[in-house]
Amino acid sequence: MSMANKREAVAKIADAVAHDLIQVSHWGDSSFINLPIAYFSGTFVTVRLDHVRKGIRVSDNGFAFRELESFGTEGSFQKTAQRVAEADELNVNRRTVFIDVPRECVVGAICDVSLASWSIVDKINARPIEQTGPEIEDRLYDRLAAVFGDTHVSVNQEVVGSSSIKWPMSAVIDADDHKAIFQAVNNRANSVYRISAAFHDLGSLHKPPVLVSVVDNQDALGAKLSLLAQAGRVIEGSQSDDVYRKAAA
Repeated sequence: MSMANKREAVAKIADAVAHDLIQVSHWGDSSFINLPIAYFSGTFVTVRLDHVRKGIRVSDNGFAFRELESFGTEGSFQKTAQRVAEADELNVNRRTVFIDVPRECVVGAICDVSLASWSIVDKINARPIEQTGPEIEDRLYDRLAAVFGDTHVSVNQEVVGSSSIKWPMSAVIDADDHKAIFQAVNNRANSVYRISAAFHDLGSLHKPPVLVSVVDNQDALGAKLSLLAQAGRVIEGSQSDDVYRKAAA
């Protein structure tokens, strides 16, 4: 292949990739641009463009708030959003990050708003998972070592998710052809929400580990049990060795 043909082939690849990376849709008088920036749930950051008196309003359409809402951490939105937005002179209302700019400034506004939206979610949901207590962690380790052998169990490991966030996990089991993560979970809502967020991020990996939440009593979790069940397997700490083995398979 000649050098000219090679350059043409690369150009075609670049054009195709760019088309796939950025998606544009129109709804009524608004336009939406999906950008190649992902929240840790795997949802892509999206900005919305609308005509306003001063030009164009660029906003995240409340997507950062909704991302936090899905994990029960939306209560931290306002304070964190104000801090992030101030750095780029953006505006924040109850659920949305936005800025009004002239048409010639739209590209820069899209970059600022999309990055701010992602940063808000990252700063809130990247906070360390609420500790379950050393006695719970020790009890889980003893049980896993008895079931799988202590040479196959690594405790207090940080595991990187698809978002590049490092999540501290109770224990990682090295199976024959895969890894299984066992995470101790208490009944408090904050613990459940954080671990659910972590498991969704880890589950988005190209080759995800098996994800197992270990709780004292499933019934005591009430509606919060469904959050854990959506993100991975859920077992009770007192269940049989066979249940542990099946959960890790």
